[in-house]
Amino acid sequence: MVNSSDRRTFIKAVSAGSIAGMTGMAGCLDEIGGGGGDDFVTIATGGTGGVYYTLGGGMADVWADELGLDTSVESTGGSVENGRLLAEDTEVALMMENAIHDAIHAEGDFDEEIPLQALHGAYMNPTHVVVQEDLDVETFDDLEGHSVSIGDLGSATEMTASDIFEFYDMDYDDVDAREYSFDETTDAMIDDQLDAGMYSVGLPGPAVDELFTQADVTFVEFPEEDLEAMSEEWDHYEPHEIPADTYDGQDEAAPNPGVLNTVVVHEDMDEEMANDLTTTIYENIDRLADVHQAADDFEEYARESPTEYHPGGESALDDLDL
Repeated sequence: MVNSSDRRTFIKAVSAGSIAGMTGMAGCLDEIGGGGGDDFVTIATGGTGGVYYTLGGGMADVWADELGLDTSVESTGGSVENGRLLAEDTEVALMMENAIHDAIHAEGDFDEEIPLQALHGAYMNPTHVVVQEDLDVETFDDLEGHSVSIGDLGSATEMTASDIFEFYDMDYDDVDAREYSFDETTDAMIDDQLDAGMYSVGLPGPAVDELFTQADVTFVEFPEEDLEAMSEEWDHYEPHEIPADTYDGQDEAAPNPGVLNTVVVHEDMDEEMANDLTTTIYENIDRLADVHQAADDFEEYARESPTEYHPGGESALDDLDL
């Protein structure tokens, strides 16, 4: 059992098995926070059941093919872990704005400030709160007494869960809270070993897609007035919607609190490198959209990040008229 008021100590070590999708390898990185050799870029993503991992793999392939870089994709626990990795030996990361805010201001799971800057805004993460259809659960506070996956350690899903529990004057002790990854959440719900699961993930989330295909589940309802109040309390939340028919058997749209995803780097990244990385992504949007449709939103949200932009990323967006 965990408590939403207790922010856990971040596990700094990344297992050797967490590196995936290698396009190539280079020697040790030379500087902190993305200062490796000019021909090597690692992107920190998320679990294999999320959009970060899929989309990050596509981005790494674009950089390898268009810029001749050696690239790798790192599967991680999510946004919190990614922020820590950028302070150490990773060049690029996908992160949610709530985690970026905490990283920059040394709040929440971050004990010290991490100087992160945005290359560009990416796409919105709606908050999927999925529940077994046969349970008497409609609204979030109906989850009291039920088993609920609140997200993996080091993920922005758990950060979002903590905020939502706080908003509804609830605590993790009010439920049987499980720190499961997306894949673990889906497996447990399919096996009827879990009542509800939270996923902060772009549309469509692969693990959520699998869940709706293999189990009888539905979304928890968020009233419009609650979403408006949430966005007033926290700047990084805004009312969002999962359109009807996004998932198998989902007949109605599902309003929820959404958070922007942003592509971030350490402020020490070379300006020319940051420009090149940003430019090639936007010149290959169609290719990325074939990897995952979330890339279709990159142009809409390019300038929407409240995070300070890296000079290289900003100049690239200027040149692209975004």
